[in-house]
Amino acid sequence: MGAGFAVGCMAAVVGVCVVGGGIAYWAGSRVGLLPGLSSAGSGLGAMALWLLVLVLVAAGHVAVSVWAWRTRPGTAATVLTQVPHAAVYVGAVAWWSATWSAGYLLWAYATLSAVAGWTVWYLRAPTVARRAVIYLSALGLVIAVNTAGILSLSWQRTNGFGLRGQATPWAAFTALTATSCLTRHPFYTDGANTIPANCPAGRNSDFYAADYDEAGFADTLCAEQPRQAFSKWWDWNRQYQVSFTLDWAKSDTTVDGQPVGPPYPETIDGNTATIEYVLTIENVSTIDADRKHQMRTEQDNETWTVQFQPVTLGGWKVCRIDIANPITATFTPQ
Repeated sequence: MGAGFAVGCMAAVVGVCVVGGGIAYWAGSRVGLLPGLSSAGSGLGAMALWLLVLVLVAAGHVAVSVWAWRTRPGTAATVLTQVPHAAVYVGAVAWWSATWSAGYLLWAYATLSAVAGWTVWYLRAPTVARRAVIYLSALGLVIAVNTAGILSLSWQRTNGFGLRGQATPWAAFTALTATSCLTRHPFYTDGANTIPANCPAGRNSDFYAADYDEAGFADTLCAEQPRQAFSKWWDWNRQYQVSFTLDWAKSDTTVDGQPVGPPYPETIDGNTATIEYVLTIENVSTIDADRKHQMRTEQDNETWTVQFQPVTLGGWKVCRIDIANPITATFTPQ
């Protein structure tokens, strides 16, 4: 009785800590002392979410341990109920060097706990056919729910596997220039993530093969015509072994004929959009080129008029690029 009372007190203390910690965090986030869990991608918010997950898992661990101590379910059942907690503790250590949210630890814990719980229940009478049917149905439900969750996350993180567009026309153009590998900062939004384009990098890369992120580039287009605007630079890169860094300055922006100016919204709806960009040559390099050429041009900028359209599943893609006063150049061997 004394041991049971002590364990009960421990569980109560853990429960009070969980509730009290949650209330304290909520109050702190409301008054601005702490970031809310919606901004828990990094920094203090990520640490708070990690701690909250650990407290919840620890509370569950205490409850399961008390149950195992009181019911003596056997070695196999006891081990099964301990596995989810051990897995989360290992994952909590790995989280420190990872970039994913600690919320995934809670997801894994819930999934593993459900599988362990149903398995322990089934092993109590494995020869009963009805119990086996219920057990298999429960496992199927767990698999279906997790598959749906993974597909949903993948859909959000990849803009519908490339079928969706970007949230705004200017974000679509940023994605296009990033994946062209002709800009200094090849980062763009891919669903819920900001990712680097798959561009050549490192000393062993061939910077004069006109390589670019073909899959990401294609996902940003609703027609092939805009590819022609970049082909000139890729061709010069390949033929004359000249590496270019370009910059696009946004100027006139209209959505459905209405001008849009800063501060630009993070999302916008419409049927058509047009943005005018001024392209300038930021840098020209022939480092490590086998056949170096010198580039000569009378101008270092050209004007792009970019047209965007929304796609059926949502978001914007680049559909057409018209260029005024295109840059022309001559190349002579050095």
